[in-house]
Amino acid sequence: MILKIITGLSGSGKTTALRAFEDMGYYAMDNVPGYLIEKFIELNANQEKPIEKMAVVIDFRSYAVDDDLYDSLLRLKKANIDTEIIYIYSSDEVIFKRYNELRRPHPMGEYGNVSEGIEKEKDMLKPIRKIADRFIDTSNYKIAELKRVIEDSALKKDKIIINLISFGFKYGLSDNFEFVFDMRFLPNPYYIKDLKGMNGTCKALQDYLDAFEISKKFEDDLYEMIKSLVPEFLNQGKDIINIAIGCTGGQHRSVYMVEKLYERMKDDDYILVKKHREKDRW
Repeated sequence: MILKIITGLSGSGKTTALRAFEDMGYYAMDNVPGYLIEKFIELNANQEKPIEKMAVVIDFRSYAVDDDLYDSLLRLKKANIDTEIIYIYSSDEVIFKRYNELRRPHPMGEYGNVSEGIEKEKDMLKPIRKIADRFIDTSNYKIAELKRVIEDSALKKDKIIINLISFGFKYGLSDNFEFVFDMRFLPNPYYIKDLKGMNGTCKALQDYLDAFEISKKFEDDLYEMIKSLVPEFLNQGKDIINIAIGCTGGQHRSVYMVEKLYERMKDDDYILVKKHREKDRW
């Protein structure tokens, strides 16, 4: 049986991940003790039409009925070879914001205190995190983007996630950008009347920037650099690379290059996500 165990922090998107697997034909269950999954696999093996793919959420709630959760998961991985533990998390700031927007208390915080709950949950899940096979940071993802990451994870060979992010320098840099590239060396379509109101996804604007030889050279060089670095990041245990490409306002040149790279890289073996940070400003 192909078994995906989804775990991680509350508010980071575990339910979204479970639904994504369910949409891909996985039998899905939420809040299941590890020892019950062991029994389920044993019973399933003796069925005339056994379930071939299953995704389950196991998190802090499981400790209430399974004190040996860590050992249960280790036994699961030994008993069922095709088992993958996926640890989903977000930054503290993002989780705090999500809870505040939903006006919900944190289930582990005293009187629902979110900050306290986050710290308690991270501490409780430390042993589980150590045996996880894949990590997904959802801090920068909307629901649809996380679903695409989950879908790609079932198809792509490499576990690494590459986020291609366009942004505007005038709106500031983000702390989680590992690589930042400045597209302001290209001519600015903002100063061309017919192109000013467009964005980097528009064909007319792309055709304009394609006409400059430096655009193609930069795309080629950046692609080759990423391609050469991915194996090295994998060797170092890196799970996520955030590649940020900026221009003045995050509408024209940076978006253009992210689109060009995405089209070039989307069929490679790693999980690829594109995100235009300033899209709501266009």
